Amino acid sequence: MTTFDLNLLPIQRFNGQESANLPGLLALTPARGAARGREKDSLIVYLMLTGNASLSDAELAQVNHRAADVFYQTPGSLTSAMRKAAENINAALLERNLSSSGRGQYALGYLVLAALREEKCTLLLSGPAHAVWVGEGQSRHIYDPSLSGKGLGSSQNIQTYFSQIEFHSNDLLVLCGKFPSDWEADLLGERPPASFDATYRKLTYTKGDLHAALIQPQLGRGAITILHVDVNAARQTPGRADSAPQPTPPPEPREEAQSPVLRHGSGQASSPQFSDSPILDSSPPSITEEQLDEMADFAAHMLQPSAYAIPPHPEEVTPPLQEESRLASAPTPSTPRSFPPSIPRAKPEEQKSEPVVIKETIAPEPEAEPEEEVSVVATSALAPEADRSTAHAAATRRMAKVMVGVIQTVRRVNERMGLFLQRFIPRLLPGPESPATEAGQQPLTFIPTYALVFIAVVIPVLIVTMATVMYLRFGQSVQYDEFYRQAQSEAARAISETDPARQRDAWEKSLELLDQAESYGKTDQSSQLRQMAQANLDSLMGVLRLEFAPAFTNGLGGDAQISRMAASESDLYMLEASRGEILHAAFTGRSLDLDTTFNCKPGTYAGYQVGTLVDLLALPKVNLASATALGIDAEGNLLYCAPGQVPQAIPLPALPNTNWGRITAFALEGGNLYVLDATARSVWVYTGQEATFVDTPYFYFGNQIPDTIDTAIDLAISGDDLYLLHTDGHISTCTFSRIAETPTRCIDPLNFIDAFPAHQGLNLFAQAHFTQMSLTASPNSVLLLLDSENRKVFRLTPRSLELQNQITGFAGEGNPFQAGTLGALTVSPNYVLYVAIDDQVYFATNLP
Repeated sequence: MTTFDLNLLPIQRFNGQESANLPGLLALTPARGAARGREKDSLIVYLMLTGNASLSDAELAQVNHRAADVFYQTPGSLTSAMRKAAENINAALLERNLSSSGRGQYALGYLVLAALREEKCTLLLSGPAHAVWVGEGQSRHIYDPSLSGKGLGSSQNIQTYFSQIEFHSNDLLVLCGKFPSDWEADLLGERPPASFDATYRKLTYTKGDLHAALIQPQLGRGAITILHVDVNAARQTPGRADSAPQPTPPPEPREEAQSPVLRHGSGQASSPQFSDSPILDSSPPSITEEQLDEMADFAAHMLQPSAYAIPPHPEEVTPPLQEESRLASAPTPSTPRSFPPSIPRAKPEEQKSEPVVIKETIAPEPEAEPEEEVSVVATSALAPEADRSTAHAAATRRMAKVMVGVIQTVRRVNERMGLFLQRFIPRLLPGPESPATEAGQQPLTFIPTYALVFIAVVIPVLIVTMATVMYLRFGQSVQYDEFYRQAQSEAARAISETDPARQRDAWEKSLELLDQAESYGKTDQSSQLRQMAQANLDSLMGVLRLEFAPAFTNGLGGDAQISRMAASESDLYMLEASRGEILHAAFTGRSLDLDTTFNCKPGTYAGYQVGTLVDLLALPKVNLASATALGIDAEGNLLYCAPGQVPQAIPLPALPNTNWGRITAFALEGGNLYVLDATARSVWVYTGQEATFVDTPYFYFGNQIPDTIDTAIDLAISGDDLYLLHTDGHISTCTFSRIAETPTRCIDPLNFIDAFPAHQGLNLFAQAHFTQMSLTASPNSVLLLLDSENRKVFRLTPRSLELQNQITGFAGEGNPFQAGTLGALTVSPNYVLYVAIDDQVYFATNLP
């Protein structure tokens, strides 16, 4: 059987800033106390989060370590242990999402687990994550969102996709949550895979945010090394690709050395333990010129191996005498010393570009003697293997040497040319006095110094200015014309197509080319073509664009976060999530006026303590409490509010034989109040009169309760039909039966229907993330679903859930929305649609 060492290289770029670390990446070797069947399994955990909620690096590391604990404590089959680890991560994210659902915040996890046992690598994917394996003469792109699901944290049940690959030395495995389109050619087109540093350079050349991990196996003993890119050093020392660090002797050896091991404790992840000196072989091989070239090439790109090296636990510790004898055989400092290629080397202090020094304080193991603090000097060298000396690698090195030679030749020519000009130009300038004329000759006429200076400065400026003007006038025009011509061609192709799906692709391509053309300049022709392409694409896709207007000039200000809204014909009520209070604004027809005197917030009223409000309703104008808005906290206390009045707190009547778990949402229909308690798997109905509720409630469900009711985040009522929206975006529905012999029946899930031909090959509902829903008033009642990430509102028929259209704002410069995700949705009885982004509200009055 073959055993491999693993080199891991994280890639992270966010908003243009590259980072050497990758939160969510964890690599472990099996501990001595691992469960039966896990003794030979190394584990790599890759987790990427999406959504509008974030976890700190420490919280993310804790989630990964707990999942790894579950993996190593689970005996039996490998797939069962990996699935339990994924379920542990899902439970942590789901608990967090449910606790923050009232604020409209969520986080979904894209997970890849890689378990290595000898040459077999088993992969688990949950969520639309990607894994790309490139080997000698073959490659695979492992990705199937229909099997791996939407991601962790959206439902109690997870979807997983298993795959297995067989590692060979110098293969390449890439794990990523989002796969840039440019990577397909860079990765799948490499046969055999490119070197580690070359792959890193190609992948990071892609623009935009990146979040991935590169893994390369090499023949070894099962060690895992996490490499890091020194981004600052790469910026500070450009052009030093032809210089490599020179090896220096290792630190003074100690009597006893231990391998650097990350010990996986029982239930908790322990800190990494590092050795205070490298372990040398008894007869270290000399470094060949080929190996030195390879290390120099890689060092030039400032790849820094981390001190986070993770070899497996050694079965035997080398005796001190044997260690001393091996160290004694090392060359003396007076002679050139030969190192094994796996040992890091540091540059001499006199060199300008020094390697990064990673200093670790080593915590001793309980049974070992206390050790001193040591400094581990890491240089950018990867361990070369014998089988890397292939024809392809040799050709690459030869090409690199040729390029280095060319660069050095160009530098020498530049230096000589500069020296020549420094000597020649002063000879052109006149001295303080004109030279004497020869006898019988007229004195020579010299150009004044200031004129020469003027010519030397102004003429180059004029040439550069003219070249710039020519390029801006003609060069950019050529680029614009080329992209505009291609956009016209795609538009013509879309018009001639009869298949709606191909028409959709052509219109999308035309808009993409127009974006590139207008980066060089915008014209009336490009604007007209854009309008035509966008209108045709919207018609195919069922997109309805409404004219949204901002409700407030500068938003609500501060750190306001609107999580829910309710509206009457003339008023809008907003639940501010951070303070748990209700805000009020009056609708004037063109804008909203914020009522700063409105009081409806948590507190003690008439002896009743009201906590943070979790939901709100707009009450009918006629009610016994003379209130206009109603709020509820998680314990079932109602708060009646109205402009110019002191709030009234009234607790709901007690539940029969049980208590509240945590109220999630409530709705008012036909005078009855429906209260959703997802944690207690229940919906209670209070019969009331004019918005007051004094009777004991009844349980809505009969013997059948939706299986996933504990993941419900919102509800809506239409007559006897109840709709529940769940964290993973699916909808369940129940129809209440008033006949004792016929129980209330539920459908979970209720399938969406998409009848648009242009949506062929697309699953819009899988791409959406629904966070709230609302039913419009009769007679033309429709169900509205808020897609927070894509900033759309899906409009569906209530019973069949057939898609009618997607509502959004105008594209391009006409888009009124500020940056951010949609956080709340409501619609008034007179069909005014309101959506909220952070502290700003937008409304549209032309809702069909």
